[in-house]
Amino acid sequence: MSVRAFGAVCDVSALVDRTSFERAQRLLDGGDLYLPSATYNWLARDKLIAVRGNTLGYSLVSQFVRDRKLLVVYLPELLDELSRRLLFEVQREVPLTDLRALMFAAHLRLPLLTFDEGVVERLREYVGARILWQLNAHSDWLALREALELYRELASDVGNYLCKNLNDGRTSENLIDELRSWRGDSLRAVTTAVRKLSQTRTNPGELNFRYITWDLTPILREYLKQHVLQPEVVHELCERALLLVASPK
Repeated sequence: MSVRAFGAVCDVSALVDRTSFERAQRLLDGGDLYLPSATYNWLARDKLIAVRGNTLGYSLVSQFVRDRKLLVVYLPELLDELSRRLLFEVQREVPLTDLRALMFAAHLRLPLLTFDEGVVERLREYVGARILWQLNAHSDWLALREALELYRELASDVGNYLCKNLNDGRTSENLIDELRSWRGDSLRAVTTAVRKLSQTRTNPGELNFRYITWDLTPILREYLKQHVLQPEVVHELCERALLLVASPK
């Protein structure tokens, strides 16, 4: 299945009922909505699951899938392993479902669309996540396109920066601070451009985009030390250290 350049991965908070899902569709202004296959398979097996107090029923979610309003896509095994490694590192304080969804979104270069602020707070508390940048945008395709293009540029920059300096002993926080300083002018320019776009169009809703780094460096250093992965694969994984979380403002 091909993945469009415009869309988002659904957090479980967008799937709890039809109203939430239709709200997600409106906010994405025609973009596709995705779900990791591992989450859907769990739901298909147990028929009713709960994540962070959000209850998902198979009958409703499977209808979204049958109608092709929700696309189920396979999460590569290596990224699923990374998600599980993070789960053990945070002593299960962040649900595996969340970690998979975030890793899946980073893999597709798409945002995670959530209606639950607890997602970001748990990342900051337990995974050492930091907000690299944030901006608000109207949920029309022009503004969303700018936010996504910035995400892909920053993911490439984060990947290059982390991979180049992975073994120099500096913390991921130090590296990200350096990157923020280096990209500061261009980040402010994009924010200004998105704000101007939003001022010239009808407001269909507003999204807060947070560009968030989470610390994968201990796991990646271990992979390198054990010669488990090729350097080019490690570089790709470094790019997954940048997440984009979108939520209604």
